[in-house]
Amino acid sequence: ATEVITEKSTMFKGILGNLLSPAAVLTINNIKSRVGASTGVWLLALLPFACSPGLYTAYSHCHPSPQILAILGIQVGVCGVHLYKQLCLKCNEGEIIKRKPPLLQGFLTHPYTPALAAAGALSILTETNPGLALLSCLLCSRLLYNITQWLFSSFPGSFSLGEGALVGQAAALTLTTAVHNIIHNLFVYHGKLSEDMQISLFIQVAVLLVSGLSCLTFKYSFMCRARNFVPVLCVCGALGAGLASLLMKEWILNWLIVLCDTPTRLTLMFLWVCLSIFSMVITTCASRASGITTTVLRKIYHAVIVVIFAPGILQDPTFTRLAASGAMLFWLLLEVVRVQDIKPFSGVITTAFKIFLDEKDQGKLILSHIYLLAGIATPLWLHPCSKSTAFQDLGSRELALLAGVLSVGIGDAAASIGGTYFGRRKWAGTKKTIEGSLCSLFAMLGCVGGLSVLEFVTVPGALWGRLVVSSVMVAIVEALTDQVDNIVLPLLLYTPLMDP
Repeated sequence: ATEVITEKSTMFKGILGNLLSPAAVLTINNIKSRVGASTGVWLLALLPFACSPGLYTAYSHCHPSPQILAILGIQVGVCGVHLYKQLCLKCNEGEIIKRKPPLLQGFLTHPYTPALAAAGALSILTETNPGLALLSCLLCSRLLYNITQWLFSSFPGSFSLGEGALVGQAAALTLTTAVHNIIHNLFVYHGKLSEDMQISLFIQVAVLLVSGLSCLTFKYSFMCRARNFVPVLCVCGALGAGLASLLMKEWILNWLIVLCDTPTRLTLMFLWVCLSIFSMVITTCASRASGITTTVLRKIYHAVIVVIFAPGILQDPTFTRLAASGAMLFWLLLEVVRVQDIKPFSGVITTAFKIFLDEKDQGKLILSHIYLLAGIATPLWLHPCSKSTAFQDLGSRELALLAGVLSVGIGDAAASIGGTYFGRRKWAGTKKTIEGSLCSLFAMLGCVGGLSVLEFVTVPGALWGRLVVSSVMVAIVEALTDQVDNIVLPLLLYTPLMDP
């Protein structure tokens, strides 16, 4: 018996040691970032600030508790400091200082200390089981370090430091909350699931399965053949349907049919199908013609995605979040197929996506279309819950959900068009013009004014003040930043609009 206990104790220590060991994950020293971009380290703060509204008492009735995402968001923000330290801060000789710090200092500066602090906050503030809280927080840190390392080592030149870390933060938060909520609903929560909770669980199951399939494809070469990839994809789909049915306590196909069977949702789906067909026709024509410039084509898609998202957000944001998540997972899966050269699909995908390339698409990845969708949909994914009367009465909820549409779909496009036709005075050190920034600002405010007149949103005086200040900030950052603005601008506009 003593030998068994000793063996189990040794095994537990080995597992915990592997989980907490920083040496296995913090090994990025000489990264190759995107050419022409600054480090963009300030991007590390965007996602934590955008998640922080979940701490407001106005969302205390939501389930699962938005405080979970807020605490995990703060955790990945603090962990970003460790990433920055490992990636950029080196001694004069170009090597990381290896002198062992004092015990207390070593604990406070350990990469996994934020996870331990977050686990304590999670178990106290949200009444989460301490074991589940510790597992979630350690998993979040581990995923952040591993995914960020993998992005920079596998796709050199595709990201600036800030962009890669931001993508790593988003991936770690998404996967961790998915694991946490699925475990919580399987073993802890036994109440009735609302429609919003069901949609969230369905999305999270899909996220885990697509992530698992992507990991298999990158890790094992035999998965890069269509005859192996397609059957595994079908198996993952079947497993996902089974797990989702178990969580919903009803057959998933019946649930989807009932979910979509409303006049508003049928109308939205018809609109989305028509616009998708239009987009495919435009893409096909552009790939065969030489007269359409890449800039003009990208702005056409900006207009299309505004028409796709704006009605959905104003009429049914919960269903729009489901559709946006499905589109994002589909595009990510296509990028996996393209990068791993799974024939015959990879050639077709490359031909279709190469027309979206701009100066920020470097390395092996083509991310412009993914960034565009992610920027527009980010407010839908971050918003603490679909029903929040305290904020909805002020009109803040609608404006916050439209942050991506306003900043990227309206403001960015207006800046490009205005700068092209009216631009005279350039911002120092850039190609962007002051006139283009003014067009961006007036377009965003004018769009909100029009929606207010049509009574789609209600904008009181205090909210107008925050909107003007945040819109000015977005217009200036759009002109001056060398980071990917499609993912930066929505976060900058969303966070101020979420203040109570």
